[in-house]
Amino acid sequence: MFDLILIASAIYYGIEIILFLIALTKDEKKNPVDDKNLPNVSVVVAARNEEENIERCVKSIVEVDYPKDKLEIIVANDGSTDRTAEIVQNLQKDSPNLKLLNIETSINNLKGKANALAQAIDKASGEFIFMTDADCMVPKNWIKGMLKYFDDRTGVASGITIIEHGKIFYGMQSLDWAFLLGVAASVGKLFKPVACIGNNMAFRKKAYAEFGGYQNLKFSITEDFALFKAIVQNKKWNYAFPVDIETLVISKPVKTWKELYHQKKRWGTGGLDTGPLGIAVMAGGYIFHLLLLLSPLFVKNLSTLLFALLLKFLVDGSFLFKILKRFKKIHLLKYLPFFELYYIVYVVALPFMVFLGGKTIWKERQYKGLRHLKVIDPS
Repeated sequence: MFDLILIASAIYYGIEIILFLIALTKDEKKNPVDDKNLPNVSVVVAARNEEENIERCVKSIVEVDYPKDKLEIIVANDGSTDRTAEIVQNLQKDSPNLKLLNIETSINNLKGKANALAQAIDKASGEFIFMTDADCMVPKNWIKGMLKYFDDRTGVASGITIIEHGKIFYGMQSLDWAFLLGVAASVGKLFKPVACIGNNMAFRKKAYAEFGGYQNLKFSITEDFALFKAIVQNKKWNYAFPVDIETLVISKPVKTWKELYHQKKRWGTGGLDTGPLGIAVMAGGYIFHLLLLLSPLFVKNLSTLLFALLLKFLVDGSFLFKILKRFKKIHLLKYLPFFELYYIVYVVALPFMVFLGGKTIWKERQYKGLRHLKVIDPS
């Protein structure tokens, strides 16, 4: 009986990933960008103790292919105790469109990153708001590339971010991000949004203001998806999930398994907000990976396990190949065996991490549940 359930689960998982693969083949409509009539854009970066990353991030934004008189860059210094603010101030000497906003108070009981972003967005003058993180590097065509996915009815767009690689541990993370964000984009194209990444997002400030901004949202540990959902739920605005090399953002990997644990726990906790569709998408994968993990104890025929593993390897590899080919990063597939081993364990462990793993720590702050936040270092 176990063998039959494993085979059925493998086939279901395979069909699911194939559907996502088909969704990726359907390119979203692009609109021409008129270089003579470009909108004013504000890029917002929330930074907390990012002295190692902020210069690289800001320089990548400064160097984007966009008129300087129509580009505003706001770094929201979220209570940093290192040299983050000093570094930004030094960069301002050569970049008059770069602004530093020191976050010293909380508005409407907002906490953490959402509070920093809310204050920066309120100060922003752009018609479009672009968001990325301090540990990211944006491509030269990022702004124009993302604007191509906006027509008059598009309110928000979220692209793909991939991790820098160089070690097996980092390459595994890169495939993880490509896979998860690829699935999120596919589900969004087929049905409705269930996830997004806030370090590669753009939205109309008008659409943001219509729901009242972060001040009007309940606290979420994944504030980026909460914003995305609020714009879409308005029913007035459409959305886009570009899988496009022009909009590909590069982020730094976490360096330790402990950091990776807290990152995944934070994402998993935020995943509780995905609703029935998101849970349904995850359920099929969870059951299949759980059965794979239990197979050494219960499978009767080795061929059954080999079939399930081979099918998983083929569909996952094909899905990642499609994404990585667009980004000219097919070489990352060399990390696929390591990713597959990690992914089986991670998927099964995630619910235990979320519900039994204690508090989530991110940027020296502790998150308990979905709505309560305690700052470890209030300085």
